[in-house]
Amino acid sequence: MGVVRFLVKRVVSIIITTAAIIAVGYSLMRLAPGSYFSSTTIGSQMGQLAVQNPRLAEQYEHMFEARYGLNEPMWKQIFGYIWHLFTFNFGNSFENPSAPIITQLRSAFPISFELAFGAVLLAVLVGIPLGVLAALKRNTWIDQMLTTLSLMGNAVPSFVLAVFMVLLFGVWWQGVLPINGWGQWQDAVLPIIALGLGNVGSITRYMRSSLIEALRQDHIRTAEAKGVKYWPIIFKHAMRNSMTALITVVGPMFAFSVVNTIFVEQIFSIPGMGSLMAPAFQADDYPLAMAEIYILCLLVMVMNLLVDLGYAVFDPRVKLE
Repeated sequence: MGVVRFLVKRVVSIIITTAAIIAVGYSLMRLAPGSYFSSTTIGSQMGQLAVQNPRLAEQYEHMFEARYGLNEPMWKQIFGYIWHLFTFNFGNSFENPSAPIITQLRSAFPISFELAFGAVLLAVLVGIPLGVLAALKRNTWIDQMLTTLSLMGNAVPSFVLAVFMVLLFGVWWQGVLPINGWGQWQDAVLPIIALGLGNVGSITRYMRSSLIEALRQDHIRTAEAKGVKYWPIIFKHAMRNSMTALITVVGPMFAFSVVNTIFVEQIFSIPGMGSLMAPAFQADDYPLAMAEIYILCLLVMVMNLLVDLGYAVFDPRVKLE
């Protein structure tokens, strides 16, 4: 019953939080200066039409607003968007009314998901061994070097690394790896590295600190006093306890890596969520922008829920309440 009560409370919390984010996000977009007509090429066409035939231009704008419900009161628009997003009825975008938004997301989201998963996998495979090495060699030059490199990795944004890699492999090492496009496994190498290097630094630091703390626990000292060998203590006892702290990082890291792909995809010309989200905000395409905000928001909160569930799996002392 404790797990069921916990899940019910968290699901209700996710619903309320998501609804609040949708309401605030949509209100800010609608109240911000500009509109779809003033942000795209159709705005200049409407301007010319307004000069030639003002009544026809006004009728066209009224028809557009009626089709998307923009002529209704703000509160009704907000509740309508909340209901449609919760039922995954995203409708059609302003820019591409012939293609449903759900169809566009189905083609774009798996690409961003793949890049984020690859970046987190790279960070885990590289960061855990480096963190263990730094913890076992703490206060030595190896520890200082790894700590410095991890801080440098965290300090450099992923899109800066992406620009550097485009320069490196597009100018100096041409032909080694592709710097744009999507379709082959080679196309994912540079974006994953750009997304994953900063995460490597985060996991290295968390793994180092959590393993050092685990090695100071009483049960580890008891195992050493009983004559348990060094490596079984590290891998069987200490690392198991430190995995709980690592889950705290990996779960949200994956969700935010999906968000970071938006910037990296623009640099590498990858048709993922970035190819949809950036133009949607630039053109004030409310339906498409709100659908992407909803998907990313939901992903972050679901990953946080999975992190809390992971605590109970790795540490039986944690009770879900």
